Amino acid sequence: RSLSTDLFVQDSWRPTGNLTVEGGVRWAYWPPWYSLTNNIATFDPAAYDTTNQAVVSPTTGRIVSGPRYNGIVLPGNGFEGDGNDLAVASDPAVLALFVGAPRGFAETHANVFEPRIGAAYSINDQTIVKVSSGVFHNRVTVSDSMFLGGNPPFQPQVGVSNGRADDPGGVGGAGSLPFGMTAIDREFKHPTAYMWSAGVQRQVPLNFIVDVTYVGRRGLYNVRERDINQLLPGTVQANPGVNVAALRPYKGYGVIRLSENAASSKYHSLQISADRRYTNGFKFGVAYTLGKSQDDASGSRDVLFNNYDASGFWGNSGFDRRHSLNFYYIYDLPFYKDQAGVVGKVLGGWQISGATFMRSGTPLWVTEGADIAGTGDTFGNPWNLNGDPKGNANEQFSAGAAADQNFWFDPTVFARPAAGTFGNGPRNNIYNPGQYQWDIALFKNVNLGGTKTAQFRAEFFNFPNHANWNGADAN
Repeated sequence: RSLSTDLFVQDSWRPTGNLTVEGGVRWAYWPPWYSLTNNIATFDPAAYDTTNQAVVSPTTGRIVSGPRYNGIVLPGNGFEGDGNDLAVASDPAVLALFVGAPRGFAETHANVFEPRIGAAYSINDQTIVKVSSGVFHNRVTVSDSMFLGGNPPFQPQVGVSNGRADDPGGVGGAGSLPFGMTAIDREFKHPTAYMWSAGVQRQVPLNFIVDVTYVGRRGLYNVRERDINQLLPGTVQANPGVNVAALRPYKGYGVIRLSENAASSKYHSLQISADRRYTNGFKFGVAYTLGKSQDDASGSRDVLFNNYDASGFWGNSGFDRRHSLNFYYIYDLPFYKDQAGVVGKVLGGWQISGATFMRSGTPLWVTEGADIAGTGDTFGNPWNLNGDPKGNANEQFSAGAAADQNFWFDPTVFARPAAGTFGNGPRNNIYNPGQYQWDIALFKNVNLGGTKTAQFRAEFFNFPNHANWNGADAN
C-alpha cells in the first residue's frame, strides 16, 4: 500500500495577440510502498556487523557458524495484523531485525517539484514558433525489486557457486548455504527527467501542416541494479580452490541485488511531421524521427557487470532506434459516391486506409554469461573489441556458420578477455536489422435507410508478408 498526493497549479498568459505563454508547477508527495503486515525484508549494509559475521567454509562455501540474519532489516517496530500469525513471528532472531526502519525502507522525498513552461509565437497566419521545457518525475511501481517479500526470513533462498546440476546443495542440504538477497537503496530518489523542445509549425500548400521540432531529454536517478556483494576483479583467480562464498564481502550471503535509482540518460532528436487535413475524401500524414538515446541502464532489471565502476555500462540505450518513419492515409474512392442504383451500391462507398512504419534496429552487445573476471557473478562480461565490427561483414541473412559465411557483424574482431578482467567492448555498439510493416484496410458503408448502415471491413496486417528478422546472435 502507499499514498499518492499531487497538487498542480497552472496559468495561461497572452501578453500580445500573437504570443501565448503557459506555465505551471506540480508538487508530488509519494511515500514508498509498504506492507500492511511488515512482512518484507531488505539487506542494509549499515546494519551488517563485521565483528560478528558468519564463518564460511573455504572448501564447501557452507556457513559453519555465526548469525544467519546479519544485515537483514525488517520495517517498522514489529509485525502488524496478520503478520503476527507468520511462522517466524515468534522467533527472537527475527524479532531482533526490527530496528525502526521506515516501513517502505526508503526515504520519503517531500521536495518533489515539477515546474513547466511553454510559449507559442505566431509569426503570421501560417507560421508558429514554439518552445517548452519542464521537469518530470516517475513513481516506480510495485515489483519484486521494490516490494521485498521474497527475502529471508520469510522466503529463504540460497545460492550455489560451482555446484552440480543433479545435486546443487550437495551433502548437507540447503540449510547452511548462503542466502541470496534483494535490497533497496535507502535514499532511492524519484527518477527525474528534464525535457526541452523548440520547433516551427507552418501551413503549406495542399492543406498540409508541417512541423519541425528538436526534443531533448536528460534523465537522472533512473532505476538499475548492482550486486553489492560482488568480488573485486581477479579475486577468484587469486584464490584458487577457495569457494566464492568464503570470499564475498558480506559473509553468509551470495548475490545481493540492490535496486538503486542511480542511472542517467541522454536523448536528442529531430522530429519532422506533415499532416494533411481530411479534404476531398483524402487524409495523409507522415512523421520521421532522427534520434539518439544513451544511458547506463535501460531497464529496472539491468545489472551492472562491475559493481565498482559503472562507467563501462554507459552506451547506446537498449531501445535506441536512430531512424523511424511512419505514415498513414485515408482515401475515399471517388466513384459512385452517391451509391445510386444497384451498381452504385456495389461499387460505391468504398474507403481505403493504411499505416506503415519503417525503423532501424535496436542495438546489441557482445557479452558472455560467465565469471571471466573472477568476481563471483555471471551478469554478462563484455568481450574485448579489437577492430571494426562492420568492417568485413556483408550483413546478409545466414543459414548458419556451417552453411555460409554471411555475418551481420564480424565476429573475428572480438576476443575473450583475459581471466580476472572485464572486456572493453562498448555497450550496445552494434545495431540489429531494421523492421518495416505495411497494414491496410478496406471499408464499405451501405446505407440501409434512415439512420441504419451496414459496414463491410477487411483488414490486412503486414500484407506484403515481409519478414522482419530477429536480432543477430551475439553469443
